[in-house]
Amino acid sequence: MDFETARLQSKIHSLGPRTAEKWFELAMTLDASEETLAEATHAYREAIKAAPEWIEAHINLGTALFHLGRLAESREAFYMAIQINPRNSLAHFNLGCICDRLGDNHRAVDEFCAALACTPEMAEAHLNLALVYEKVNRKADSKRHFSAYLRYDPHGRWADFARARLGSNGRTRRRASKVTPFRRARN
Repeated sequence: MDFETARLQSKIHSLGPRTAEKWFELAMTLDASEETLAEATHAYREAIKAAPEWIEAHINLGTALFHLGRLAESREAFYMAIQINPRNSLAHFNLGCICDRLGDNHRAVDEFCAALACTPEMAEAHLNLALVYEKVNRKADSKRHFSAYLRYDPHGRWADFARARLGSNGRTRRRASKVTPFRRARN
């Protein structure tokens, strides 16, 4: 453990009552390093205790928990964010990613569709939805969403991948179950 990590861990334990904003700020600092993700989850939870309706804290908590491999807790954090704001596309997107990872294809489709209902131009949701549709053999739907991804992000990181999928008639050269990263909310 390096000096900076030790200093941040010490800071967490020495903090007394803090505002939600201070906890969130600390959590974001801790969230930047894999070594302090567990401490970040603690700080996000403290921010949520102080401000239960702060959706960004729930989303970031879910993302940190995902990266720690705590998928059930991550799913719950994203679900709570959706309860706060059912129109938050990022919460739906991240919950869709968790459901996909857990093999719940039906729920993943529902969540990616909900994200797109909120933000139709969310390229990553189109891409992940296309991949889930491939898994459940809905080829026409898959192609429609690969095309939508390319419409919204024609030069993006996964554009060549989507083009290859569109030209492959369902056969793949490379497998990917989740290609886009989780996204964190910023204050």
